[in-house]
Formats: sequence, C-alpha cells, structure tokens
Amino acid sequence: MQNKRRLYKHLMIIYVFYFVALVIGFLSTIAPSFSSGWREAQQTMDTDFTQGDVRTYYVYAPLRASGSELPAVEGVGANTSVSVDNVRLRVTVPEKYTVSNSLKVMANNGFAYLLSMLTGVAYLAVFILIALIINSLRKSIRDEQPLRHGNIGRTRAIGILMLVAALSESFMKYINIREAATLLQGSALQVDTTFPLNYWNIIVGILMLFMAEVLVVGTQLSEEQKLTI
Repeated sequence: MQNKRRLYKHLMIIYVFYFVALVIGFLSTIAPSFSSGWREAQQTMDTDFTQGDVRTYYVYAPLRASGSELPAVEGVGANTSVSVDNVRLRVTVPEKYTVSNSLKVMANNGFAYLLSMLTGVAYLAVFILIALIINSLRKSIRDEQPLRHGNIGRTRAIGILMLVAALSESFMKYINIREAATLLQGSALQVDTTFPLNYWNIIVGILMLFMAEVLVVGTQLSEEQKLTI
C-alpha cells in the first residue's frame, strides 16, 4: 500500500510538471512564433493590397558554412567578419491572389504550407496523447491496473505521429531549400541543399513503436499470469 501511494504521488508530480512544461513551452516558442507570423501576415496583406496586383511569399533555408560569410557589412569594422546560418527571403511576384495560389505563402508552394499545417497538428496530437497516457496511468494506479490496452494504442499512435511530423517537417524545409537555392543562384550566399532530416525525432518515433510492442508483451504476460493463478 505504501509503494502504491508513493507511485501515485510520483505520477501526480509528473502529471503536474508535464502541463507546466507544456504551458511554458507554448509561451516561449509557439506563442512568439504565432504572433510573429500574424504580424508578417498583416504586413503582407497591407502591402499587397496597397500595391495592388502583387502577391508575397516567404522562403526559409540554411546556408553553407563556406558560403555564409558576407563580404562587407556597413557599420562593421574591417577586422570583423559576419556570417549567417539561415536566410529568410520575402519575395513579391506581380500577380493577384486567387484560389489556386492562396496557399503559396511558403516557398511559393501550396504543398509546403499544407506540410507545415500537418506538422503542427501532429505535434499537437502528440502532446494530447501524452497527457491522456499520464492521466490514464494515474487512474490505473488507483484501480490497480498498471497496464491498459488504451495506453498501448496511444503509445503506438505517438510513435506514428512523431514519424509523420518528422518527415512532413523535413519535406517542408526541403521545398524551402530548393526555392531558396533557385532564388539565390549566382549570389554570394550558398544554400545548404542537404535534405534536412530530423534523425532525433525519427529515433524517438521508432522507440515509441518499440515501447508499444513491449507493452503488448507485458499485457499478455500479465493476463497469462492471472489465468494461471
């Protein structure tokens, strides 16, 4: 009974800290990015409507280390070199907004925008599933059911979502990279055209799938033990 209460208390602490970290992470990363994107969208709409028949899109891409050093920057001393790791381009094209090009706000490609939305939805679903798992663990300790079939499905879903988010984010970035390489061709800035695969998220996704299979085996062993008793 004492061990059960201790485990219950530890899970409650994890449950609380998870949501605190989630709120802090949202305020420190997602909220500033959303507000920055909202300001850019307002600025773009104001500029486009003011100028008339123009459309604006943005491109983000990393630069090569060998080609990221700028030859001269006004106001910087001669003995100081300036280099950049990433580039953000704001491109204006002479055409009206239509239904077909309304999503081409990123890298002049509607597919890149859809991939960014898919990535955000996948990560949001992961956060929700983790919260559900922690809440289920809290209830399972109270009901003396350490392994639940629902958590196995949620764990497997987290693994799949992590893989989907990693791949969609990588393809979205690669579309930006290809567009930036085309726009900056012949300039002093050299775009790093390496496919930006996030290996860490891939590994985490595979580990979550492996953990789900471990939970399946553990559940089967627990049920067999109950039948034996």
